[in-house]
Parts: sequence; structure tokens; C-alpha cells
Amino acid sequence: MKLLVVLAMSMLTAYAQDHAQRNWNISVAFFVGANTMDTLSSRGAMESNPLLGRGQFGGRQIAIKSGITAGVILAERMILRKHPETRNFWTWANYGTGAAISAVAVRNWNQPVLLQSALTQSTTTLK
Repeated sequence: MKLLVVLAMSMLTAYAQDHAQRNWNISVAFFVGANTMDTLSSRGAMESNPLLGRGQFGGRQIAIKSGITAGVILAERMILRKHPETRNFWTWANYGTGAAISAVAVRNWNQPVLLQSALTQSTTTLK
């Protein structure tokens, strides 16, 4: 619920900006949301991405994944300061990457072993 409030607030902030800047901000929110969804869907499962480290997906992998996501956004911002004409490219790159990551998250949720353990983890955190 808190994530939805933060997402709604960022979209309202983005609405007050010019069209190109707003589109980029919304694409960043989509990219971050997709990474969050992937992180939640991977929690407790075995990680197969060697960049995040093999083994059970836990705090270390979450920190690495968050750092990569923040680094990508920071790099885009720095590039856009020098080359604002590339904003359209970065907007679509965020949407494309976010869609691919969302597809991975959906695949993770549909794994039978993960589905049962993730659902039990989700219900215990909601209580």
C-alpha cells in the first residue's frame, strides 16, 4: 500500500512538469516498480543471476539489485543533463527494460515451489 502511495505521489509530481520530462519520470517509476516486483517475486528463491550472486535471494541480493537500479537512474540523469535530446531514447529504454523485468517477475510468481513459499511469506508480513 505504501508503495502505491509513493508511486501515486511521484506520478502527481511528474504531471506538473513539461511533457518530455514527465514521460521520462513516469518511465523511471515504471522501471523502479518492475524491479520492486521482481525483487518481491524472487524473495526466498534460489537466484540464478551470477551478477547478484548464486544462492538464496536475500538481503545481499536486494542491496545489489537496488544499487544497480539506482546507478542506472543516476547515469541516465547525468547523461540527460549533458544531452537532453536523448530523453526520448531513455524513456523507451526504461519502458522496455521494465517490461522485460516485469515478465521475469511474472514468471517467478508462476513457479510452483516459489508460489507457495512466497504466498506464505506475504501473508506473514501482512499480519
